[in-house]
Amino acid sequence: MASIRCCWLLAALLAAGCTTTPQAYPDGIEQRLAAYARALPCCEDPAQFEFVPLPTAGMLTATVSGRSPAFEFQSGLSHFAAFRLPDVETPYRVRIKSLFDERPTPGGSIFYPVVAMLDESFIVTRVSNLENLRLEPSLAKPGGETGIALVAPFDPAQTRERYIVVFTPGILLGAPPPERREGDTLTGPALDWLRRAERQIAEPSPFGRLEILVAPGAG
Repeated sequence: MASIRCCWLLAALLAAGCTTTPQAYPDGIEQRLAAYARALPCCEDPAQFEFVPLPTAGMLTATVSGRSPAFEFQSGLSHFAAFRLPDVETPYRVRIKSLFDERPTPGGSIFYPVVAMLDESFIVTRVSNLENLRLEPSLAKPGGETGIALVAPFDPAQTRERYIVVFTPGILLGAPPPERREGDTLTGPALDWLRRAERQIAEPSPFGRLEILVAPGAG
């Protein structure tokens, strides 16, 4: 599975963590994968994660790097970023955008994000998938960058979700789980889609830069 390449035109899918801050990562994908291969899990349970609070509205940035904590998710080992959702009473949306490194064309690379939502007991309530990602061009303003993003709606009146964790499936990085387990984030249809992605490819990266935007309103 190490040779799987992903399409950057996606039609349909913790700079924060145990104890860390955003750090830079190598430019070369080989060096990144070598650093990833040396990673060890930071924690045994998500309750041990250190969550960065999200604003009630607005954006923050984060970097997932070799200095970020790693965890053995259902889809394999991954460095991650973890956030505490805002304490509000009305519906809101969270957009998670992963930015391209190098160039968003064949030869570029990107951190393909998966997002797990957790309740106040750190139980996973929802998990996104590859089909949930979509291409987002650079914004029409200075400094805007192209990336892939997903939007997750939250309604405090309906759920007790309190946290999100952003990671990437280890199977994309050549480190699949030893066996298929219930709850794996890569479904059969998702794997079939990956195998068909033969054009406009971008190398999966274990590290990346994230933009997290919180906006009021229902999804």
